[in-house]
This record gives sequence, C-alpha cells and structure tokens, in this order.
Amino acid sequence: MPSSRSLRSPLGRWTLVALAATACTPAQGSKRADAGPSAAAAASAAALDDGGGADPSAAPAAGGAAGDAGAVADDSLPAAISADLTARGRHLLEAIAHDNPDLATDILFPRDAYAAAHEGQDPSKLWDKKILPGFQKDVHTVHRRVKDAEKAQFVSFEIGHAVTQITPKKRDWKKPLWRVRHSKLTFTIDGKTQRIEVSALLSWKGSWYVTNLR
Repeated sequence: MPSSRSLRSPLGRWTLVALAATACTPAQGSKRADAGPSAAAAASAAALDDGGGADPSAAPAAGGAAGDAGAVADDSLPAAISADLTARGRHLLEAIAHDNPDLATDILFPRDAYAAAHEGQDPSKLWDKKILPGFQKDVHTVHRRVKDAEKAQFVSFEIGHAVTQITPKKRDWKKPLWRVRHSKLTFTIDGKTQRIEVSALLSWKGSWYVTNLR
C-alpha cells in the first residue's frame, strides 16, 4: 500500500492512474469477431449477373446459407430447381385438372409483391382487375384444351433457359426482377407424356411466380 506521502505527490497520483488504466484495458481476445462484412452478404451480391442474363442452374437455392443471414432481397435470382417450385408446379397441374384456379394461387405472382414492384397509380387494383382474372381465365382455357385433364399425373415443372433481368422503367416494373419464358409443366395422362408451356414467370424474393400462364 503506498504511503500517504506518495499519494500526495504528483508521481504517486500518476502511478495510480496508470495502474487503473491497465486494469480496465480489455483483453485482445475480446474484440468482435463480426467486424468485417459477412460471407453471406458477399455471396448474395455475387448472385446477380451484370450482363442482364443468367444461368439459372448456377443460382443458389432459395432459403440456403445466404438466406439464413437475413431477409431475401426483392430482386434475388431464384434457383432453377427447388422443392418449393416443384410443389407449386404440382398445385398448378391440380388447378388445371380440376378446373379450379384457387388450387394454385401460391404460384401466381403475389398481390403485395405486385404492389411493391410495379409502377402505377394503383398496382393493387390492377392486380385485382388484370393479373388474377387473367390467371383464372387461363386455367379454365387450358383445362378445356387438355383431354381427360382430370386424369393428369404430375411429372415435373421446369423453368425455361432464357433468364433475363428486367430494366425498370416508368409505368412498368420499378425493380430489376428476373423473368423467364417458355417454362414447361410436364404430366402424363393414361401413360402418355404431355406438356403445357407457361408463358412467363417472374421472380420475387428468390422464388418464381407465374405472371402469364398463356
């Protein structure tokens, strides 16, 4: 214990300050491990193709490691193959087979996504008047054209090969979403393979959705 004389002297006071500062200095090992950018963020940024097109087979699966780090970006490039897309493709075939569009509403481009991504005075109203009725009409039309549609057995749902990125413009899409045309819904009826071509799919938050069935 320093003597009372040393506490009164300037040298004694500086000695105590130095000792206190040393005791309060954190150990080097306590530095935050997350100071740099995450690998997930870098992977997400690399998913977009600067050339305006993309190889869908090279895209990371939706809900993978990059998606675990946080919310998926609106314009994330979806995977070419996923269990989710296969399940919703099966629902589309069921809707056509039973002539009931309500069975496949999960594959139709969502109303809230349309409102967020489309430029216009009232995109939600446009979805109600154009997108949903158009999809319903197309399901009814395809059902009538496929003989014995109620016997259809699902085989696969494959997206087309030409994936392009939308250029945002006034009175159209205001986000650089991804679009693919000529996707294929494959099924069998009485053992015979048949296919329906889906006119256009559009991406939203790492998933594909139908905007135009025919």
